[in-house]
Amino acid sequence: MFLDYNYVDIIINIVLALIMLGIGLSLTINDFRNLFVRPRPLITALSVQLFLVPVVAFVIAFISGLSSEVRVGIVIISLCASGASSNLITHLFRGNVALAISMTTLNSFITLISIPLLANLALYVFMGVDREIHLPFWETIVQIFMITIIPAGAGVYLRRKTGDRAVKLEKPVKIILTLMLGFVFTIKIFFDKEYGGTGITFDETTELLPYLLLLNFGAMSLGFYVARKLKLAFKDQYTISIEVGLHNTALALLISGTILNSAAMEKPAVVYAMFSFFTAVIFVFIVKKAGQRKQKSEKT
Repeated sequence: MFLDYNYVDIIINIVLALIMLGIGLSLTINDFRNLFVRPRPLITALSVQLFLVPVVAFVIAFISGLSSEVRVGIVIISLCASGASSNLITHLFRGNVALAISMTTLNSFITLISIPLLANLALYVFMGVDREIHLPFWETIVQIFMITIIPAGAGVYLRRKTGDRAVKLEKPVKIILTLMLGFVFTIKIFFDKEYGGTGITFDETTELLPYLLLLNFGAMSLGFYVARKLKLAFKDQYTISIEVGLHNTALALLISGTILNSAAMEKPAVVYAMFSFFTAVIFVFIVKKAGQRKQKSEKT
């Protein structure tokens, strides 16, 4: 694969694939068919992720006062679309899981083009550097299929074959998947770099945290606001906010660390990975509670 994998990376990818398998158990083929028959939520989500969120990242990078390389790292995060962790949150909060998985899959293909274009722009704007970035095409395609499409498809197939038995597994599967993802984040946050962790210092974390929190909450709020203004279903509104607020930090690390060979550009992705899962959970919990109160008040 395109990363320099150690045993921790292999375990993490297995965990992510199992998460997508478990999520697939909650879906049917009709969930995806309905999404493409009525594509407005998907088009909205992709538009926010590809066009609006990078603008937010560029603005935050401009006002941050951080080093040029770190500013580029902030923009790179915004370009790396969500992955299995955002799909799991959508699943846990009973959002539009078919929308989440479809967005993750399509974004993964689109970013093969959008990331090189916008990352090169960030390099030119903040560093005056003009260079070409190329993502490893076939390795990226293989990862999309191995971690997202094949496991989720297998889950849908098992649901179709087992029927009610798959539905009964939904609650224990949610608990198991959440614990598994917690294990992944524990490794990445607390382990030393040689064991697959990040190795970032406390001072570096506190310096970057305010700007990355602003990016995270800005992206989620923007996704929710746009979906609400377009009068999409409430479930689609908070699903889109999750998908545009969480980003694929592993891909951001690949670009900044492996392709651009910059430890400074890696730091924003490392810090973002530490909190974004948890802030997304808090954001959606608050939004859902507010939505439920509004529905009750409208009925009375």
